[in-house]
Amino acid sequence: MSSVTVPGPVVTVDWLSDQIHNRDSDLVVLCASMGNPAKSSVGVPGALLADLDGDFSDHDSPLPHTVPADVRDVFETRGISDGTAVVVYDRFGIMCAPRVWWLAKVAGLDNVAVLDGGLPAWTGAGYGVEPLASPTLRGTITATGRPELLVGVSGVSRALARSAWEVVDARSAGRFAGVEPEPRPGLRAGHIPGSVNIPFTRVLSDGRMRAPEELVDLFRSVVGDARRLTFSCGSGVTACVDALAAECAGYRDLTVYDGSWSEWGSPAACQPVGP
Repeated sequence: MSSVTVPGPVVTVDWLSDQIHNRDSDLVVLCASMGNPAKSSVGVPGALLADLDGDFSDHDSPLPHTVPADVRDVFETRGISDGTAVVVYDRFGIMCAPRVWWLAKVAGLDNVAVLDGGLPAWTGAGYGVEPLASPTLRGTITATGRPELLVGVSGVSRALARSAWEVVDARSAGRFAGVEPEPRPGLRAGHIPGSVNIPFTRVLSDGRMRAPEELVDLFRSVVGDARRLTFSCGSGVTACVDALAAECAGYRDLTVYDGSWSEWGSPAACQPVGP
């Protein structure tokens, strides 16, 4: 297999099509799913399912969508090794694919990208779809994992205490302000005190990632001169959309709060809540 290097954190449908047609490319395409995986059963030819409600989350955790106990294994079982190029997409445009992209980084993989615009962009460009494939090979990942890319309550508290470090909430402005109900029952309304809000929809335009210069302006307008960013959302999924946008904007010192509001907003967590 010939090596392929993704050109950046997001790739175009034309780039992906070229690589798929190069049958000798060491490439794996993952279809990120959240909700009903049957709705993602048809997609980019050769793609394998990466279900966030399946093995791409830890079902022993009381929190939704937290990192699998063996995050490396879920990629190896899909034929992914150290040098494999991985492209992740979802049927929404860009919503849950960045979570799988981030988990790949946690597993130690770097040659990973998100398909800009996802399946809608793929079909909109006239490319065909097929039923998802089943894994046939097992890969081997020897790269050092990076569990530090995911943080807990203590990591968030540490970020809040640093002047050049911002905690960015990717939920809607209404949920951040506490005026919209939380979709998960039992959670308090509001936000992490000291955090700022960039709803994940703001980094997108028609389901695609905004241009890097637009993202630079957006982040600077909210986080100022901060260069270290920790992202939160409802359950750690759309936080990764903002993390992807930040990487496109040139930020490199990034972490994601794995438990996110599902943990912080729980009365049992006994954490302070901003109105």
